Amino acid sequence: MKIYLSTAITRGRREYVEAVKQIVDVLKAEGAEVLNQRVADPSFPGPSVDRAQSMREVCGWLESADALVAEATISSTGVGAEFTTVQMRGKPVLLLYDAHFGFRISDWVVHNPDKNVDARAYRDINDIERLVRDFARRVAPGASSR
Repeated sequence: MKIYLSTAITRGRREYVEAVKQIVDVLKAEGAEVLNQRVADPSFPGPSVDRAQSMREVCGWLESADALVAEATISSTGVGAEFTTVQMRGKPVLLLYDAHFGFRISDWVVHNPDKNVDARAYRDINDIERLVRDFARRVAPGASSR
């Protein structure tokens, strides 16, 4: 199972990198291939990154993804575009956001009516682990229900 990882990465807004690292760890423990896991690296994208090549990679990964998990606390055009690309293909999406800042989370995240979109608040690393594990198991090939 290929799960695309999305999070805000521009303009130094990386305060949720530990949450993103936890998401990667849980997905891997559940046997998922994590697409775009480089966003868990706090130094990505560095100055030497070829941005055009990076976008080609992102487009390929989005095309091949079976699902998407996003840390969506920080508003991000990139996260929105990635999320929409996967959502419009009818693939399952898990949008996680910090419960402490729920008042500032986009309605596109919190109140999305699409049946394939699951938006969940988390309070700590334990919540992230539980939410991501449950999602990965629900969308895994052969899972009994979505």
